[in-house]
Formats: sequence, C-alpha cells, structure tokens
Amino acid sequence: MKAKIKIWLECGDGVAFAEGRRLLLEAVDRLGSLNAAAKEMGMSYRAAWGKIRATEKVLGIKLLKVTTGGKGGGGAVLTEDAKRLMINFNTYKNRLNTLAEKEFKRIFGK
Repeated sequence: MKAKIKIWLECGDGVAFAEGRRLLLEAVDRLGSLNAAAKEMGMSYRAAWGKIRATEKVLGIKLLKVTTGGKGGGGAVLTEDAKRLMINFNTYKNRLNTLAEKEFKRIFGK
C-alpha cells in the first residue's frame, strides 16, 4: 500500500494552479507552442489557453510570451514568472509527498 496526495492552489472559488497546468507549461516549454502542447495533452487549444489565462488572471502574472503566426510561424515561451511558479510548485509538491510518506509509515506502520 502507498499514500498518494493531490495538490492544487486555489484563489477564491477557482483553481489557480495544479499539476495539469504545470504539465501544460512543461509541454509548452519543450515544444515551443501552446497549440502543440494542447494536442499532446489531448485538449483543445481553446481549453489550454483558457487555463493559462485563468491562472494569469488569478495570480496577476504572465505565464507565456506568445508570437502569432506568420512566415516563421507562431510560438510560445515561458516567462520567468512561469518558470518560478513551476519550480516553487514542484518544490512544495515534493516536500508534501515526502511528509505524506513519512506520516503514512508512522500511522500505518508500512
């Protein structure tokens, strides 16, 4: 048996940031495109853009620098704020997972 926890950040009534949004940003960083990242994750561009905009609005930061199509095509890169958010979220998640595992072993003796 193993303990599992899910972590998300809320602001007001909505999700500000969670694992799915982290994975989306990671895919954008790797692929250089929100559209390609959305496709890879099996979601529409509109849904992906909506999640990005919702997080930007709630946190008051820009997550992507977007260039529109043209001769060279469009693309997206992460802002420094987005990179910092991902690092902080991962650090927080990893620390909580470590704590959860320790508590699981203490309580369940496994």
